[in-house]
Amino acid sequence: MIDDLLRPPATLAAVTADAVRGAALLSVLAALLWWGPVDTAVLLLVLGGVLLSRMVRVDPRVDAAYGVALLVAAWSSIGGVYELISWWDLAIHTLTTAAIAPIAYLLLVRLRYLQPAGHGTREAAGVTIVTLALGITLSVVWEFAEWAGYTYITSVINVG
Repeated sequence: MIDDLLRPPATLAAVTADAVRGAALLSVLAALLWWGPVDTAVLLLVLGGVLLSRMVRVDPRVDAAYGVALLVAAWSSIGGVYELISWWDLAIHTLTTAAIAPIAYLLLVRLRYLQPAGHGTREAAGVTIVTLALGITLSVVWEFAEWAGYTYITSVINVG
């Protein structure tokens, strides 16, 4: 999987996805310099997420869109957009869950915890069910993490 991080991009879409990864890295550096540890931690999670998507060999177009979704979610938090626009939290959580769930599924396939999907209707239904379950589970875990961070670390974390 490390080889996947080191391989050069082969298409314009792959270059774009790598540019999004570069933006995630620059975001972490910016947070280290100008924002606090909570913002830095959130952006480190984003950086880890965009590195994972390259490691699972997802289509570069999906990879780029996924990375942009994660960055928008993180910067919305840092910029206070969740507090400014009442519906933004639900919209971004839905968008990021829809982006993260398939990547999580592909990661489990890549790590051989799940078998690659076949081509039948039942296999497609199974992939859909597992991906939905992953999305719901990861969303719940994220909400618990937000609550725990707010309760035990700092009230700066917005739990809306």
